[in-house]
Amino acid sequence: MKTIVFVFLSVFLTKSCQPKKESVATAQVIETTKMVENSDAMITNNVQTATKAEYEALSRGSFCKIVFQDNQIMVYKDRNNENTGDVVKISQAEILEISDLLKAINLNELPNLKAPSDARTYDGAAHANLTITSNGKVYVGNGFDAGNPPAAIKKIVSKLVSYSEKK
Repeated sequence: MKTIVFVFLSVFLTKSCQPKKESVATAQVIETTKMVENSDAMITNNVQTATKAEYEALSRGSFCKIVFQDNQIMVYKDRNNENTGDVVKISQAEILEISDLLKAINLNELPNLKAPSDARTYDGAAHANLTITSNGKVYVGNGFDAGNPPAAIKKIVSKLVSYSEKK
């Protein structure tokens, strides 16, 4: 009896752990459909629709996350509830300015940027980071002190942080 139960459970558990292939194909079809629907928008607003920029600064007592995506800015101040963010209204000119700042960044070099200071290592400053998602690829930068980003990303970081102060 134990052998039968063991064989049954082994077969059942190995079958349930295998990925479902039809769901992956369905997801690819849905994604392709979305890309076709948005292709005109992506041609006219290439950076805005295909790029997401996330700035995050945190320490033991503070948290701030600013996300630029889909032509809007979201500001999150509560680390325990990231579903409640504030939408900051931005003009078309500001969207274009952010897009230009993002285009100026060499995304392949983002992970290699050296922070100009190290105060975050001894709680002298909040730990900050910039993550950019472009065309489905995620580029995560090295951490840096909040308020003192590497020179290559200083303009975009300053622009994003300014929206957390506008609210």
